[in-house]
Amino acid sequence: MNGLGNDFVVLDARMRAIPLDRDAVRRISSRGEGIGCDQLIRLEPSPDADAFMRIWNSDGGEVDACGNATRCIAWGLMEESGQTELSIATNAGILVCTRGGAQMSIAVDMGVPRLSWEEIPLAEPFADTRMIELHVGPADAPLLHSPSVVNVGNPHCIFWVEDVEAHDLARIGP
Repeated sequence: MNGLGNDFVVLDARMRAIPLDRDAVRRISSRGEGIGCDQLIRLEPSPDADAFMRIWNSDGGEVDACGNATRCIAWGLMEESGQTELSIATNAGILVCTRGGAQMSIAVDMGVPRLSWEEIPLAEPFADTRMIELHVGPADAPLLHSPSVVNVGNPHCIFWVEDVEAHDLARIGP
């Protein structure tokens, strides 16, 4: 599955356990060694929601939530069940998902974004995470600088630019 450029391998463990460790996640997620993906998702039964979604990044580290993955999983569960609204439990809590007007349109309430440096988390304190001291490229001529940072279940670093086409994003880093 993929959502807005993020691709996922999804394992359905709602009826049968599928054991995974960090190394297995890395191997499956490796584009050279396995199927390859940005994140591996394991669906599990949940007593509090329509399903529980466990999420690992391709490096094998588990994360709390991912909006794009949640939308993809919600779409699949809605197709399976015929529901237009459902809930998915994650390590970040229960996320409510609603089908929009278009067949492929799924909205997810990701909850309140975490903005404090400890909750993102960052390695050092920043009083205002709307603009932190960070740059990409040489210190005297950075390619990108002064991003905003936030955690919505998975930490995000957002560099604001006036013209996205003016930046070689494939070279700078996905």
